[in-house]
Amino acid sequence: KEQMTQVDERIGQIAHLHEQALTATSESKHSMISRDRDQLVSDTNALIAEIKQNLDVLERTFDDPTVSKSQRIARASHQQSLAKRFSEQLQRYRQMEYQYSQRNRERLERQYRIARPDATDEEIKNAVENDQAGQVFAQSVMQSSRVGEARRVLRDVEERQADIKKIEKTIGELAEMFVEVSDMVNRQQEMIDNIESAVEETQGNVETAHKEVKNAIVYRLKARKKIWIILLLLIIIIVIIVVVV
Repeated sequence: KEQMTQVDERIGQIAHLHEQALTATSESKHSMISRDRDQLVSDTNALIAEIKQNLDVLERTFDDPTVSKSQRIARASHQQSLAKRFSEQLQRYRQMEYQYSQRNRERLERQYRIARPDATDEEIKNAVENDQAGQVFAQSVMQSSRVGEARRVLRDVEERQADIKKIEKTIGELAEMFVEVSDMVNRQQEMIDNIESAVEETQGNVETAHKEVKNAIVYRLKARKKIWIILLLLIIIIVIIVVVV
C-alpha cells in the first residue's frame, strides 16, 4: 500500500511537470523540465514494475497446501483489492500520459502553422505524425521566409517529438501491464469463487453426514426398543408356559 501511495504522488508530480513542459517559454527551461520529468517517469515505472512483481509473488503463495481454505480466501481477497487499486492507478497514469501526448501534438501543429502559415492541414498532420517528422519539418520550415523563427521552432519541435515517442512507449508498457493485472484480478476472483464453492460443498456434505448420523441413531434406538419389546414378549410367553405346565 505504501508503494501504491508513492505511485499516486508521483503521477501527480509527473502531471505537474507535463504542464510546465507545455508552457515552457524557452528551450533551456523545457530541457531542464524534461530531464526532471524523464527521471521521475523512470523511477515511477521502476516502482510500478516492483509492485507488479510483488503481486505476482503474493499470487503464487495461494497454492501453499499448508494454508487453510479460509486463509486462502482472505489472502486472495486482500491481493485482489490491491490489484484492483493498482489497475486503477495504471489506467489513470496511462490516461494522463495520453492527454499530455495529445496536447503536445496540438502544440506542434500550432508551431508548424506559425513557421509555415500557408501549410495545409494535411501537411501539418503528416509533419507531426510521420516517423520521419523531424526531417520533413526541417525541410519545410527552412522554406519559410522567417528563417530565424523557423529554426527556433524546429528545435522545439524536435524536443517535443522526442517527448511524444517516449510517452507513447510508456503508454504501450502501461497498457500491457494493465492487461496483465486485469487478468490477475480475474484469476483471483475465479479462485475465490472456486474455494467458496468447495467450502459450501464441504459444509453441505457435513450437514448431510450429520443428518445421516442422526437418522442412524434414531433407527438404532427404534431397533433397540423393538428388541426389548420382543424380549419382554418372550419372557411373558415363557412365564405363561411354565404356569400352564
